[in-house]
Amino acid sequence: MPSDRLRCVDCREPIPADARICPHCRTIQPSPLLDVGVVVAGVFALLFGVVLAVMTVGTTRLLGFLLLVVGFGLAVGGYTRYIDRQAASRAR
Repeated sequence: MPSDRLRCVDCREPIPADARICPHCRTIQPSPLLDVGVVVAGVFALLFGVVLAVMTVGTTRLLGFLLLVVGFGLAVGGYTRYIDRQAASRAR
């Protein structure tokens, strides 16, 4: 198989690297920019959550802690997804 081909996320059939829709099962392939967007949103939520949690009281502080947890999850999850994709592409 040529190196410019990837596998579909749904049916695992080989597809061209620049294809956004699988020709076999018509599944939309995720964009690498999606990972970057998730990490950026996670870092923003994390930082905004820290500010809310430290500088407010009451329900807003609870919302800050919630944003802190969600932001941490998004940032770490997006980064590990990026690392997993890099490892999968090197394994081929």
